[in-house]
Amino acid sequence: MTPLQIGLSALIAAGIPAIFLSIIYTLDLYASRTFRLVLLAFGWGAIGGVGISFLFNQYVAIPFITAQRLGIIWLYVAFAPLAEEIIKSLALVGYISRRAEFTYFVDGAIYGFATGIGFSIAENFLYMALFPNQGVGLSLVRSFTTCLMHGTASALVGAAIGRFRFQKRSGRWLAMFGGWGAAILLHATFNSVSKTALVPDTLVLPLSVAIGLGGVGLIAFFISLGLKEQREWLAETLDRQMGVTGAEMRAAQSYATIDEVLEPIAKQFPLQVEQIEQLLLYQAQMGIKKKVQQEIDDPKTKEQLGAEIAVIQEEMEQLRKEIGPYVMVYVRAIFPEGIQDIFDRLVERMTEQDGPVDKQRWIASLSAGKGKAEEQPRLDMFARIREAEDKEKPEA
Repeated sequence: MTPLQIGLSALIAAGIPAIFLSIIYTLDLYASRTFRLVLLAFGWGAIGGVGISFLFNQYVAIPFITAQRLGIIWLYVAFAPLAEEIIKSLALVGYISRRAEFTYFVDGAIYGFATGIGFSIAENFLYMALFPNQGVGLSLVRSFTTCLMHGTASALVGAAIGRFRFQKRSGRWLAMFGGWGAAILLHATFNSVSKTALVPDTLVLPLSVAIGLGGVGLIAFFISLGLKEQREWLAETLDRQMGVTGAEMRAAQSYATIDEVLEPIAKQFPLQVEQIEQLLLYQAQMGIKKKVQQEIDDPKTKEQLGAEIAVIQEEMEQLRKEIGPYVMVYVRAIFPEGIQDIFDRLVERMTEQDGPVDKQRWIASLSAGKGKAEEQPRLDMFARIREAEDKEKPEA
């Protein structure tokens, strides 16, 4: 191959799987996974997973198959799927799943997918070295078939561990074996299609691509289910004791449509919109971590989560100060059930500075003036706050 072909093959072999990984990575709406652990999972798959699997296949599986006079097909449909899926998931089972950043099966699916993609990219380069004349075509086909299968299989293990991590120890082990079983079955089925004569040659490539892309779709579906359940957690965990008002909790639950939620805020306060988005994300993350802390058994992980929650609360309070009271009132007023929360946090200062406050007028103004126009002045809530502050300023 020419240098150009080698470069193109390498770009395809690494670039296309990496694109699919980035898609799955960004599906984690509440960003509870960390880039550090995703990188660790990817590295384990690319180095540890491929290296140990190669040694097993070369020095255990193939000698056994030869000694027992079995066909090489046994390597593809039995030994390789069994060994590779267990080996790929060792870092996930032994280290990543024990970290506080691993909150639920959404994170498990992402970490697992990263492991499988790392494994598949390294394997792509091995195949390119073995079959240099097929570089571009081989890399392209594998990127949409084998790579996605490896990512999906590993993600199934991670999702199974994360889904049942709150169970008793026996339940967690059952989940892990269930995840391994699903991954091994997928791997063996894929290899049966791509490396045996079970299906006509004309159907091998379409079926292989279908399995690869279908697997990505399945993981994306699992993640969407996990995010829905995490939104329900927020209603359970975010409350006044956590320093979050009811309106702010509903805003955090609406993070899936954050652009839509922030559109009116961005028009009024374009300089603070990024800070508001970060505040909502912090609140969602805190709620999820609180739920995990309540459910998990390990004391060390509980303590670590408690420390992380405390840090998030401090960051939230700092962000509120930077955003300012005007904008925070606006954010909460978007969610009608939060009207009383807004009143409680602002009316005390107004009362001290300006005498008794007409509570009904405040509530009416915050709820878009539901009272009769002739009975209530139509000043917006910001005008009322600014009016109060103007009275506090000394005359020139």
